[in-house]
Amino acid sequence: GIDRISKYATALGLGQKTGIDLPNEVSGVMPSEEWKIKNFKQKWFAGETISVGIGQGAVALTPVQLMRAIAAISMGGRMVVPHVVDPQSLPSGYVETSHVTETKNIPIDPNGWTFITDAMSRVLLPEGTAPSAHVPGVDIAGKTGSAQIVSLATRAKFKNSEALAQNGWFVGFTPRRNPDIIVCVLFEGGEHGKLAARLATQVLKAYVDKQRRTPQKMVEKPKNDGKVDMGALWTAPEGDKLEGGRFVLDLPKRPRAVAAAAPGIASSESLVPSTGKNR
Repeated sequence: GIDRISKYATALGLGQKTGIDLPNEVSGVMPSEEWKIKNFKQKWFAGETISVGIGQGAVALTPVQLMRAIAAISMGGRMVVPHVVDPQSLPSGYVETSHVTETKNIPIDPNGWTFITDAMSRVLLPEGTAPSAHVPGVDIAGKTGSAQIVSLATRAKFKNSEALAQNGWFVGFTPRRNPDIIVCVLFEGGEHGKLAARLATQVLKAYVDKQRRTPQKMVEKPKNDGKVDMGALWTAPEGDKLEGGRFVLDLPKRPRAVAAAAPGIASSESLVPSTGKNR
């Protein structure tokens, strides 16, 4: 029934703001019987549940909402607040830390978790909805989707105008449980989720390829030239326009004392005999 669907979808953050540190975030819509009575003064019809069950009908979501919900499912119900900037690295008092570091744990049956994540890994196999996005040797799981922006009847009226084409969706992650990375793609006018999946899996492949490079390259440190490269996002004091920039800062060069000996070991001078001769 719709109320059971709505209960779990709402628990996973659908139809709500995520709290991401970007301006003008919207809530979206996760319908229920109560929602329809409140907004339309009408009862809920069973046929509407079918549409909502596949994410259509009155459902309205943002990409970051869907990413957060799928991430929570992939982590066994652990749901966090997404961020553009790590709040722990910001100056004290800059943000309200009680919210930005909030973590919720949504009860998910372990057997259901295993079943769902295994099923999502088959989306990229021949029997799935996006086999052309498969990346050999990489454990990717995900879900495709398509979203109509107008009804099929309206689109036919305008002779299937490309401007009214469906949006393609894909949310993918690797590995299939407790992933290192998750990617959400909304391909406007993309028609099919498999096309969005092809874009997302290339990002996932690039990430995995980087992780699999030889240890020498992974630990190789850049030359210390006394500079640090930083990026930042901000909004102006008046207005919600998001700005961004790149900065190169000079680090202070502080001379370090040269160690005479390792901790707990006598210095080299104490090892020289009292005669003053070298050993």
